[in-house]
Amino acid sequence: MNENDTNSFMTVLNREALGLAEKKLWSEIEPILIELLEELKKKEKLKIVYSKSELDHLRNLLINVTQLSQNYNLLLHAITDREGKEFLDATAKFGFQESNWVNMYIHTIALFCILHIELFKIFLLFHCQDVDYKVANFCKTIKEAAPASWEKLRPYVDNKFRNALAHGTWNIEGKDIVLFEDANLIPFERLTLDKFMIRAKEQNVIFQCLINVIIKMKHSNFFT
Repeated sequence: MNENDTNSFMTVLNREALGLAEKKLWSEIEPILIELLEELKKKEKLKIVYSKSELDHLRNLLINVTQLSQNYNLLLHAITDREGKEFLDATAKFGFQESNWVNMYIHTIALFCILHIELFKIFLLFHCQDVDYKVANFCKTIKEAAPASWEKLRPYVDNKFRNALAHGTWNIEGKDIVLFEDANLIPFERLTLDKFMIRAKEQNVIFQCLINVIIKMKHSNFFT
């Protein structure tokens, strides 16, 4: 990414407004997740009792995404906020240019997205019982455990996007993020930087919605 691309990227960031889109996605996915948990419970696939050790491990997993979120926000502010200009100026003497920080930000978005997708799967499987707990088999597992709800959830599980990021089959070409399906390196999608950010944000919304739904249902004694 060169300096011209950096300037374009910052313009996108400054006018980014995802509030309405996030609310719309939340309103779509929330009833599906509630229905999924209800189907799991009906089929006796919902885990009711957890040990303190299990909950501690889950809590520590969530710390990973919290820390990454903090790094994500730090990089975002460093390249968009007025105060961030001081940070950019201070690091310039070490050879860092604005384009370096933007590239780091994009790479952080990729990891941010992968972590949210995988933690969504882990968080859901954690609350299941008598299932295959291998995260790699998530789609097959949920399809077998809750087939009716899975058909509604499936379109929101963006595995193709996740695989491109996790397998390293993506790159930055000019102002676009190019995604490849495999080592043939034939692009299956090109995303502008703002679209890439939105796509990653969607995974964050879906994951946060799942946490919110489970917490609310626990408070309503659903997990008893």
